[in-house]
Amino acid sequence: MASHVVVVDTAARTARIKTTPAKHLTEVLSEACAKLNYNPDNFTLKYNNKPVDLSRTIRLANLPPGAKLDLVQGSRSPTVVNIALQLEQQRLTHKFPSNTSLWQVLRIFETVSDKNLNLTQRGVAVTSSGGSGAGRLNYEMPVFNIMGKEVGTFTDLQKTLAQYGLTGGSQLLRCSFRDSGKALEEAMAEISGYFKSVETPQATKEAQGSNAKDENAPTATPETPTLTAHEDVAEEPNPPESSTSAMEDVIPTTQEDTTLTQAPAAEAAPTSEANVPSPDTVTGPDQRPMIIYTPSTSSTPAAVRNTAFHEEDYIPTVDHAKSHQALLQNAGKNKRLASDAELAAAEKAKAEKLAAIEGVTIRVRLPDTSHVEARFGNQETAAALYACVRGVLAHPDQPFALKYPGARGPLVALKDDGKRMVTDLGFQGRQLVNLVWDDGASGAARTSRSLKQEWYSKGHEMTVKEPSAASASDANAKANAGVENASPVRKQASSGDKESKLKAMLNKGLFKGRK
Repeated sequence: MASHVVVVDTAARTARIKTTPAKHLTEVLSEACAKLNYNPDNFTLKYNNKPVDLSRTIRLANLPPGAKLDLVQGSRSPTVVNIALQLEQQRLTHKFPSNTSLWQVLRIFETVSDKNLNLTQRGVAVTSSGGSGAGRLNYEMPVFNIMGKEVGTFTDLQKTLAQYGLTGGSQLLRCSFRDSGKALEEAMAEISGYFKSVETPQATKEAQGSNAKDENAPTATPETPTLTAHEDVAEEPNPPESSTSAMEDVIPTTQEDTTLTQAPAAEAAPTSEANVPSPDTVTGPDQRPMIIYTPSTSSTPAAVRNTAFHEEDYIPTVDHAKSHQALLQNAGKNKRLASDAELAAAEKAKAEKLAAIEGVTIRVRLPDTSHVEARFGNQETAAALYACVRGVLAHPDQPFALKYPGARGPLVALKDDGKRMVTDLGFQGRQLVNLVWDDGASGAARTSRSLKQEWYSKGHEMTVKEPSAASASDANAKANAGVENASPVRKQASSGDKESKLKAMLNKGLFKGRK
């Protein structure tokens, strides 16, 4: 059991901290930072280059006597902590950022719970001596039990989860209530003094409504930013040793990072071009203009029939290597996680972008490689797409499913419900949807033609335009010019030349220093 530990900072300065088995590592961190003139909110401890769980005690940390702990700068981005709040008769769970204070944890549990919980404004009736006569309401203070340590003062409730070592994973907080000995009115005034600048984070929209109805709780305008642990220590001077930022290689989150990615098959198309009717357009069963492509009559795929193959097209250039190296360099940098405000702004921007879209062009690929293409408005639902597809199928009574490529690649089943394809599902531009027969479909539906005869006769084969010879020659000339400017093309050596060169290299250079 460690009776003392030695904390070493990056400047090789040491601090000897006396410990007891019940002492928490957060206290060790605070005492070490006080001796070395650091802010404990910006640092953490490591042992043998591994992070130490600051929520544990010395007994549970399994540190040897005189263990040497490294004081390193911690992450400035809050992490997600899954908190389980154990009350007398129930347990509540919710996810919080690590910079959330204990008081905010209680306030959020009050708002997100289905039951009408009162965790921060509890009162207990206290009568005069003898159990009768006039009495008053005393405030019941919430008391947390964190790894055997009781936390039950307004000052302690202002500390964040990270300050108690709760920085990740699933954590259990036991909460009980104790008579504070103060009148409820005095306690409410004291709470207003302690937490007047702290806004309860917005967990859900229902939480905002619940907070609005709470008259005695400390209020804050929605424009007031949430007070985090970093803002609490923003005005404290930092020592020269810690002035060097450890986040120089961390790039900020951009708007593109917080915008949810769309399906890879969705391609943006100008609205003006989408509204122009094609000469091959026919009127569908629901009076909707559509284009029908029938399967190819040739047994050879169009990709195989294309004989315009140039080996130079597959030779990487210097620009390709530079762009690939830049991508690898950017991927190796740390990225700051988007804050709640940035995520909310990204969701709002995405909703505004989808609301401005007038419609989407959807192409349905049938099992026999025929295609049906139609345009749908921004308020039309997936049920309208299913009805349109059923109207052209030869076996509309057989069960089938429509699937579209998801954001991560695998196909996602499109349910036949009232979800809007643009606003709710995020379809935009041109979207490809595949029709797949269910297991209960008949064999005739699987093997026969997918389209009805009347719609099959109105369709035509899909033609792929090949590039002209002039454009192909210009592209080849540019590619050859780029290759010549990048590096001279070496002649292909025969196997004998390669073998002789390899022997010369082995005889002259590789074993030169071993004689």
